[in-house]
Amino acid sequence: MLSVVQFISRKKFLKLSAISISGTLLSSFDSITESGNESAIKIGLCGPWESSDVAKKAGCTYIEEGVAKILMPGKSDQEFNQQFEKFSSQPLPVESFNVFLPGEMCVVGENADHQTIMDYASVAFNRMEKTRAKTLVFGSGKARMIPDGFDKSKAVEQFISLCKTLAPVAAKHNITLAVEQLNRGETNFINTLREAGEIVDAVHHPNLKMICDIYHALKENDPVSELVRLDDRIIHCHIAEREDRTPPGVHGDDFTPYFRALKKINYQGRISLECRWKNMEAELPVAVKVLKDQLSNA
Repeated sequence: MLSVVQFISRKKFLKLSAISISGTLLSSFDSITESGNESAIKIGLCGPWESSDVAKKAGCTYIEEGVAKILMPGKSDQEFNQQFEKFSSQPLPVESFNVFLPGEMCVVGENADHQTIMDYASVAFNRMEKTRAKTLVFGSGKARMIPDGFDKSKAVEQFISLCKTLAPVAAKHNITLAVEQLNRGETNFINTLREAGEIVDAVHHPNLKMICDIYHALKENDPVSELVRLDDRIIHCHIAEREDRTPPGVHGDDFTPYFRALKKINYQGRISLECRWKNMEAELPVAVKVLKDQLSNA
């Protein structure tokens, strides 16, 4: 039988041991939380899901695909389900979508047809929910092109009106639409980060945000300070080098000023490589490494 002194000493030892072990576990947990992948910016490939294996080997964690190719709003449920079975078994998940609307669906102008767009979007949102992707990039430069002679202020009103109708429907499917600024070589409407931000502010809905496409920002000489000013409106990013839309590492573009701004606003979303590839298998690993290095140095 233990003496009183031995009992107390043993009890004290066990208590101190428990505190020590608990402290070690907490310290380990904190270390995992601080350095774990959950808090890191994710890098993905904006491209065909068939390249999922190549993308994974290169260090990507997701794929960004086109609405028409995967969700197929103009086709039957049976056709979509067949496609869904194919891409859902790939090594990487599709976590975001782009090329929202076909070029013939006019968003603005005299021929704007918002009801047709809403019908198309309703099918796309419903099918997108099944994929569990939550971000839908609203670029669609041709669809939103302002016709010659059409009043720009009227086009802005039309676009805002459409987004105000789309956003609540997207919310029902746990989807956020992200307005994309596109350079003047691709469209004549919403060419800068500031203009995209103005649309987001006018719509004022939690399921209508914007992306920062660094390639288009470089083409339009958008100041890096705009990222900081726009802050929590930005939920997604695209990237490519300024000349020829090449992958990072080809011409040696320095993206660290943009990455520094993203860190300043505590951006923890995704960066999709949306590039023109000559040899994806060779160029993608280099591009991912360049981004990771520049992100760590920003």
